[in-house]
Amino acid sequence: MEQSWNYEKIQNHASSSTSIARQRRPTSGPDRSEWKDVGKVREMVNPLVVGFGLGFAIAWLLSLQRLQQRQFHFPLHFLVVGDWGRNGFYNQSVVASQMGQVGTMLGISFVISTGDNFYNTGLAGVDDIQFTTSFTNIYTSPSLQTRWYAVLGNHDYMGDVLSQMDPYIQLRDDRWICQREYHLQYSLCTDSMKEGCKMHVDFFFIDTTPFVDDYWAASQTHTFDWRGLASREEQLRNQLQSLNDKLETSTANWKVVVGHHTIRSMGYHGDTPELVKNLLPILKKHRVDLYVNGHDHTLQHIKDQDSGVHFVTSGGGSKAWDGVRSSENTEGVLFAYDGQGFAAISMGPHELLLSFHDGLGNTIYTAHLHKSRH
Repeated sequence: MEQSWNYEKIQNHASSSTSIARQRRPTSGPDRSEWKDVGKVREMVNPLVVGFGLGFAIAWLLSLQRLQQRQFHFPLHFLVVGDWGRNGFYNQSVVASQMGQVGTMLGISFVISTGDNFYNTGLAGVDDIQFTTSFTNIYTSPSLQTRWYAVLGNHDYMGDVLSQMDPYIQLRDDRWICQREYHLQYSLCTDSMKEGCKMHVDFFFIDTTPFVDDYWAASQTHTFDWRGLASREEQLRNQLQSLNDKLETSTANWKVVVGHHTIRSMGYHGDTPELVKNLLPILKKHRVDLYVNGHDHTLQHIKDQDSGVHFVTSGGGSKAWDGVRSSENTEGVLFAYDGQGFAAISMGPHELLLSFHDGLGNTIYTAHLHKSRH
């Protein structure tokens, strides 16, 4: 049966006058993108707490109340973060701490990583200490001790790309799941629903780095580890055909595709032409609901005006402030935030709640999506 969208009013907590929000650098003091640990962040935050402690407390309590209400209303909750692995620097540890708090409030089932998992050049091998210093020792909150479903980003291809997919990595930390492409299914049934409920969401994880022409160019100065791939033409053809076939047979209430690179973006990198040409038509054809990505170090929500595909960028896991292209095509742009943070998504059979949280834990944006069947 055909599906139709009813898009509810957006709540833009970061800016009431525009859908494009920037977290500006301080006019004095250290550049926030250079904060190296939690201590320095606290040094910057404490004066604000002294002056505006009551306001922060009220805002935090309201945010807590909203999150707790979501726990009972939706059967599935998860977080999305990307572009993070920097040994805790550039506020990675701070974002991780806030992820832990939101994850606890929601009772999340898993975390999605949208790629560029380890900077600047991926992992050097399966024994690389950065897997511990950028992942295991950073995401320590109890709520984050759950499955992490990851895709590969371009920076991951600049190291030993096979190491992130090696079964040995799971022996080091059994949360970690990463493959070039894979498919997951999660139930959206609740205890109160009738026995035999088949409502569910399908997640399709894909590898977008081989699509980008520039990475294959003779003038490219970085070295990419293309081991394990077929010829480029065959690799792309097979991956697109595989995704098309899986979407063709999916009976899910929601269809979510996860990749690293943007399709639509107001960030530094902007749109990815190769994905607009090759991937977007498949998403439109099969009425995919969400395309979730990283690459741009921002938080964004853009809706395709032709098909209703929603593009969700969550690439603010550590270093950010690359800029937002306010002069670019703003068609369908509902929110764009130039700063650090992550996304939380709660799902029910016919509704979805997306929220963005900044590096200090503030809920800066929410969107409530409804889907009905005719």
